[in-house]
Order: sequence, then structure tokens, then C-alpha cells
Amino acid sequence: MQFERIIVVDDDPVIRRMLVSHLQKQNASVLGVATAQQALDEQKREPADLLIVDLQLPDSNGLEFMQAAKALGQPVEVIIMTGFGTIESAVEAMKLGAANYLLKPFTLAQFDVAINQLLEQRQLRHENAYLKEQLTAENDSSELLFQSTEMARIDRLVQRVAPTNATVLIQGESGTGKELIAHNIYQQSLRKDKPYIKVNCAAVPENLLESEFFGHEKGAFTGATGRREGRFELANGGTLLLDEVTEISLALQAKLLRVLQEQEFERVGGNRTIHVDVRIIATTNRDLSQAVEEGKFRQDLYFRLNVVPLKIPPLRERKGEVEFLLQSFIQRFAKKHRKPAPSISPLALEQLSSYPWPGNVRELQNYTERAVIMAEEGRELAFGDFVLTAPPTTDSVLDTGDGLPTVAEMEKRLIQLVMKKTKGHRNEAARLLGINVRTLRNKLHEYTTNGHATNGAAAEHDDADDSGESSEEN
Repeated sequence: MQFERIIVVDDDPVIRRMLVSHLQKQNASVLGVATAQQALDEQKREPADLLIVDLQLPDSNGLEFMQAAKALGQPVEVIIMTGFGTIESAVEAMKLGAANYLLKPFTLAQFDVAINQLLEQRQLRHENAYLKEQLTAENDSSELLFQSTEMARIDRLVQRVAPTNATVLIQGESGTGKELIAHNIYQQSLRKDKPYIKVNCAAVPENLLESEFFGHEKGAFTGATGRREGRFELANGGTLLLDEVTEISLALQAKLLRVLQEQEFERVGGNRTIHVDVRIIATTNRDLSQAVEEGKFRQDLYFRLNVVPLKIPPLRERKGEVEFLLQSFIQRFAKKHRKPAPSISPLALEQLSSYPWPGNVRELQNYTERAVIMAEEGRELAFGDFVLTAPPTTDSVLDTGDGLPTVAEMEKRLIQLVMKKTKGHRNEAARLLGINVRTLRNKLHEYTTNGHATNGAAAEHDDADDSGESSEEN
């Protein structure tokens, strides 16, 4: 980074020419003038981003000129030079907006140091502005985006439960936005000005999780070189998010239950009881009631956590949500990466809306960001730009125990898979397969006649599908 244009303002021709020549040797675009008026005229004609100004000029005071130049509204740095410097004049120059102050006579090395300091400061300002922009983008990405009635219902529940102190259990598949919803609850709560502490229970080694929760005293275990506060202490007065709570061992679950019930605990290796006031929000991507039945999760802890349950539907069950999120993410990532927002073809929208999205909103978001980054200007995004991979499934069309299947076998397995995905709706299945409903019905009849059942999916919606077959077949 360097200054685009520099103006040296000094009525001493020797100093003026020396500085201009020195800067030109560094490939700077520089102009030397003798008076404040000349400099002001140049600044109006072609603004410089650095002014190097003598304090005493024939037609003005250097500080008055600096104020006049800044009043033009162009961002400009100013270095004041003077042979009659005092501490008072230096302080006054800085107060009025000078970036640096050089006392004559100075060496070219000192001059270079002053220039480089300004460049470093400007670089830091640019980086700071960029980081603020990134932070704004991240804050924007923390907004809960939805359009479906399913998520509207969740949002209404969040608004009702947020102002209370109730414990909330958020369940849903990975990528559905559980942590985002937890943060929304915190932001709308009466504790929003107090700490919000998160613990990813799956990311912390089991032998360290108790210390992570409750802290430890010096010497409590090997490596405990000092006292450490745990997450419950840090969250005192605020909210604690237990992310993936089902990853906690049964032994630690008992200790966690006590904290939730009594709001007190002891640090590892300590004997002093610590009292806290913490609201708990827990998330899990597993069926917690099933984990209780399997003996992997304490029933009493489950009841303590499940005061207000929120079950987040997967993306494939949110009607009309995919298209809405796609358009929102395209705009967001185009802004983030400073690229024009690409359009997306209607066919791609339809295909992406039909995709099951096993990774849910997180998968959609990641694929969309990649598509925006790789997009060619002026070309619509197509389905292939998202480079989707088939979700892992035991119903894989090519999954055989002994060699490759025949074409007929592959066709049968594909139809079975699509029928399962559409829950037996033949019109929808035919649309996804690219065939008409009569052809699909004949295939299903053939499989049934030959003893190849389709897991009962085809028979579930016969009446509903038959009502629309005539219009599609004609």
C-alpha cells in the first residue's frame, strides 16, 4: 500500500525539491508547491491523500491550511513541518488533525519513518474496516431465515419462551439451526446483557469435560497448574448452552443434574460450594427419549432438560423453504465475497427444491457459498454448479452383495427409492423420475405381480394419486 498522490507545500525551494525528488525515487506521484493557495487549488483539482506542509507559509498558517484542506471533504493525511517547533504547537497540530509532526532540520531517514508510520496506520484502519464488515456479515448470518409455516411455528415458540427462565431442549438433525435458535432465545431473553457461554460437549474429551463445566483447583490433576473457572461460573447471571448434551457420560450426567436442580457445585479438587444463577439451553441431534430407553441418558436429567422442548424440522420437511433460503444465501455470499449476485435457473430451483438435503440448512448454505464463489459472470447457476453428492443410504441403487445389478434391477431399485422418498405419492415420484404416472403405475403393478414389493409405499396413497392421474396422462 502507498499514497496515491502527495503534495509538498513549502516556500523553501531547497527543502521542497529535496523531498519531491526523494519521494519520486520511491515511485510516488508527488507535486511541490510554494503557497497554501496553490496547494488548495491543486487539492480541489486533483485531491492528494497526503499533504506535507510547512507550518509557516507566505500566505497562510500551515494549520489553517490543513483545516481548509480537510474541509473539502476528501480523506487526507497531513504531516506538519516546522523549524520553530514547541511542544504546544505540536499538541495543537495533533488536536487539529495532523497525523505527524516533523521538526526541521530532519534527515531523510526520519522523514521515511514518518511516512511509513502513516502507511502502517492506514493499513490498520483498512484492516479494521474489513474486520468490521466481516463481523457485520457474520452477524447477518446469525439471523434466523425462514419462510415455511413449520419454522414460523418454531419462531413463535421461541418468542414465548425466551423472556422466561425456563430450561429449553432443542432437538433436530445436524445442520437444522439448533445453535442459531438457541442464540435467538438468548438475544430475546431478559439475560441478553449477561454472559452467553457455550460448551460443545462432543468436542471436549470426556476426562476434561467435568473441569470444563465446573472448573478446577490448582493441583486437582496433572497439568492443573492453577485455579480455573468453569463454564457454569463464567455463565453466572446469564445463559449456558450445552451443545450436543447427549455426549455427556452417565457419571457426569448425575453431577449435571445436581447443578440444574440446586444451582450449586464444587470445582474439581475443591470443597467450597459455589452457587450460580444460570439458565440452561441444551441441544441434541439424537432422539433423547430413545437414548433414555437405551440406558444411555438419565431419565431424571431428561425430564429436567425437557421443560420446554423445541423440535426443529429437517429442511426437506419445510415447504417452500429451499428456494427462499437459496435466494437469501446467494445475496449474502455475493456481498461477502464482493461479487455480483448470480441468478439461478428455474429448472435448478426445482431440482434443488426436490433434493433431500441430508445436511439440512448448513449443507445448503455451504453449497450455495461455493456456487457463488465459482459463478461465471452473466451465466445462470445450474443444478450442477452446486456439485451435490448423493446422500449415503442403505437403499443405494447400486448396492448389491454380488456384482453389478442388471438394468431392470437398477430401474426397480430407483423406483423403490423414489417412492420411499415421496412417501408413496405417485404423482410426485413420477415427476422426479421423469416419467408419466401411467408408466409408474404399470411398473409398480409389475413388481407386485412378480412378488417384488415396494415396501408398501405405493399402496399408501393410491386414492390420492389416482385423482390426479387422468389429467397427467392425457
